[in-house]
Amino acid sequence: MPDEVNTVNRAPMKTAILFASIVLIALVLLWLNRSSQVKDAPKKESFLSVVSGIEDIDAIHAEHRTQDEKMTHEQIMERAFNDLQLKTSAHAGVWKLGEEERWDWDGEKGTLLLTFKDKIVRTRAQFVGSYVYSRKSWLWAWANKTIPEDSKSDAKTVHNHMIQRHVAGFDQEELSVDEQDAWAFTSLACYLADAQGAYSGREGDMRAFFTFHDIEILPRQ
Repeated sequence: MPDEVNTVNRAPMKTAILFASIVLIALVLLWLNRSSQVKDAPKKESFLSVVSGIEDIDAIHAEHRTQDEKMTHEQIMERAFNDLQLKTSAHAGVWKLGEEERWDWDGEKGTLLLTFKDKIVRTRAQFVGSYVYSRKSWLWAWANKTIPEDSKSDAKTVHNHMIQRHVAGFDQEELSVDEQDAWAFTSLACYLADAQGAYSGREGDMRAFFTFHDIEILPRQ
């Protein structure tokens, strides 16, 4: 595994990244405060989109992206990982991401359904890759012929971006890594593709990794 990837969660935090993370935390707290009304709002027949405050986070994210050319690969990986952690915390606070009873992905429709006790969350999802525990191997979605082309564009974004940067290892279809690296790859896809978050679901010996966009919530009947 290239050192560039293995250092994703172990490299020292740069001052600029720490400052940006503090700003993001403040915005996430603002988002949670403004979005808390969603849980108490009257249930409707149509989907409810969770968008309160997301524009603020997207604005900071867009500013970060303009700095990418001046950053090293390790710095981008670190920022992407921290960015995903903040987004995940926000989703967990607003609509309880991580407490779902089941997950279902439809590759043809490009949707991910998360079923909760009281609701169903539907997102537009992209398949990033799959991790097999028994082999400790990662297979990129862009190299997986069973994945519909329209459902792996975020994975292709990572592939193309890292090839342009000449980062070793990202041109390989399958990599021998650990689960932490799988999450690092997914966080990078989320960052580069401007996704709203990421999700991972396990099925037997395999864990699938997705980025998601366009969150919608439907009360469960």
